[in-house]
Amino acid sequence: MEIKTLKIFSKEIESQKTFYTDVLGFNFENSSNGFSISTKENTLQFEKSETDFYYHFAFLIPTGSIPQAIDFLEQKNIKLLPHQGNKIIQFDSGRAIYFYDKDYNIVEFIERPLLNYPHIRTFSIKEIIKLNEIGLPHTDPKGFSNLLISQYGITPLNKYSFSDTFCWVGDHNGVIIITKEGRNWLPTKKPSMVNDFIVHYKNEKNEEYKVSFQNNKVISLNW
Repeated sequence: MEIKTLKIFSKEIESQKTFYTDVLGFNFENSSNGFSISTKENTLQFEKSETDFYYHFAFLIPTGSIPQAIDFLEQKNIKLLPHQGNKIIQFDSGRAIYFYDKDYNIVEFIERPLLNYPHIRTFSIKEIIKLNEIGLPHTDPKGFSNLLISQYGITPLNKYSFSDTFCWVGDHNGVIIITKEGRNWLPTKKPSMVNDFIVHYKNEKNEEYKVSFQNNKVISLNW
């Protein structure tokens, strides 16, 4: 699964724009009701909203660059979110660091060595490869995950690992992490909340989908 564009909603749109463009240094474009930032392979859009959402999403960075990414963030006085006292969290498929943006979204930088991207020992915002994952809290994670698989073309790495509280719907290139509403987002003690977003993605068969998640439901959007 490859995420092409993700649209999320922001109550603090001007603060978010300053954070992502002036502080972090992403390339950006303004829109009528927000702005978008670009990675090498996809786009994250922020649209102004009066609803107080917050999200968890991850950017894929080159393998080997996490120590330099830590230095980059700390030099900008961006506090990392530790887990059991550790700045870096190790997973079977990679390692990651986390921080808050101005909407208190839980933002992640993750390395995935299993993917065939060059390894580097430096870090800059312009080297961020792509938006790699988006979290989706739901009242019924397993049932909703099966719906996305059967009707929206997403092939999971391992459907048999799904639980009633956590489902990894996608692959290392791109994933929707469906968690039980109220389950804490790693590495915080912040309970997940249902939120709205729109995602355009391409599956492994090169089929494209554009869907809107609203209030525990999914809506297919016309092109």
